[in-house]
Amino acid sequence: MASSPAPERDTSLLGVGKQCSDPGCLLVDFLPFECQHCKHSFCQEHFKVDGHRCPEYDESKHNRVAPNCPLCNTPVAVRQGQDPNVRMDFHLERECSVVTGKVRAKTTPLCASATCKKVLFSPIRCTSCRQQFCPAHRFPGDHICSAAPAKASNGTSRNGPSMAAISAGAQNLNAKAVTAGNAALGAVKSSLAAASVPTPRISMPSGPSAIPFRGMDRRAKAERESRLKAMQARAKKGLLREDERAVLEAEEAAAHERKGDCVVM
Repeated sequence: MASSPAPERDTSLLGVGKQCSDPGCLLVDFLPFECQHCKHSFCQEHFKVDGHRCPEYDESKHNRVAPNCPLCNTPVAVRQGQDPNVRMDFHLERECSVVTGKVRAKTTPLCASATCKKVLFSPIRCTSCRQQFCPAHRFPGDHICSAAPAKASNGTSRNGPSMAAISAGAQNLNAKAVTAGNAALGAVKSSLAAASVPTPRISMPSGPSAIPFRGMDRRAKAERESRLKAMQARAKKGLLREDERAVLEAEEAAAHERKGDCVVM
């Protein structure tokens, strides 16, 4: 009995993925991870720095944490290669607000609302009190605006006309526009009434020479004839109900009367 040939191995599948670089693993991973420090490929279990004990990883460069001052609780930045203890001693001697009594001015603006004090990355300035607020307290009613409605002698404020003056001007302009529109409409109506011309009456011919059917009459006649033919065809097949038979008889009678009234040209 002849033995069946062995299946050929697909060598293209063997090139998919990479082998884990950890000497104790050597697992072929189809989705390997590359270490950003040593540039070697690892599996999911050994791709972290602690997993394969990366020799190129320098903790002093990549795992830097700014310690907080124990007195003022302010993060103290430590430069690369600097001793954190020396930097903390320098902060305590010259920068700490508790030891020196100096309070550093805040560079980032805060919301002026007494109940908010959020850090403002995009501050919004109130047009009345000229203070900066967050989006939740930007309107005067939200932050209890304390600006006095001071007005100049000419009826305008320092930043321009007040809202009341603008509203009054808009109402006055609207009233003038309505009055001008009504006057123009009345003038057009009066000119049309003066130039009106009586419409001439058109007499239609009567008698035997009159046209028996116009466009609408021809279409209506065609629809009646088509409906009558359809009902007659259904009557021959015995598909009409009692009420439809009565309608068919009335239609045939009306058609017979219309044929008698036709005018021969």
